[in-house]
Amino acid sequence: MDLLDNYKKAWDNQPEEVQQLSTIDIYKMAHSKSSSIVKWIFIVGLLELGFWLSINFLVPDSFYKIYEDLNLKKQAFFFTVLHYIVILIFLYFFYTSFKKISVIDNTKSLIQRILHIRKTVKFYVYYNLAIVFLTSLALNIVLISDSDKLMKIMNPKNMSVDINQLITITIISQVIAILIFMALLWLFYKLIYGILLKKLTLNYKELITLDASN
Repeated sequence: MDLLDNYKKAWDNQPEEVQQLSTIDIYKMAHSKSSSIVKWIFIVGLLELGFWLSINFLVPDSFYKIYEDLNLKKQAFFFTVLHYIVILIFLYFFYTSFKKISVIDNTKSLIQRILHIRKTVKFYVYYNLAIVFLTSLALNIVLISDSDKLMKIMNPKNMSVDINQLITITIISQVIAILIFMALLWLFYKLIYGILLKKLTLNYKELITLDASN
């Protein structure tokens, strides 16, 4: 049981004339916790952005050769830039939410702000999962639609391989790889943002109870 829970329990047992002061104190604590959680959501988002940018710089150019072979280098660059712009927009929302929540001075406004933040974080997670799936899907559709390029990329040594068998192997291997990567990404978001959202939800429930008692 955390400090806020202990404070609330003690507040329930206080005389009515003291409860008004205690309500303000509990609100201040809930407000402070909410502000801190939103700040950490923003910080984690920044760290995540830095991590993926570092990966892009560290990965050798040969890793992106498949885009050249498929004549998708310009398109890949465009969508990569667009993706990071969208991420920056989400980070801007996280930052402005932190600034707004830090100056809120009433329970109802804080409750509404928490609901807004929860929705934004969930959209952020769904967006990242969707972009991974759609990008992988589009790349594989282009790859499989051109049998000559598929044979060149997947069979560079020109071994005697049946094209239908190669397509089947490519589809199965890509589906498995995408599912594994998305599962790992989901676990990451569930662990990091899930913990923060759970704490924010607990704060939201505390504020709902506090608001109903007034």
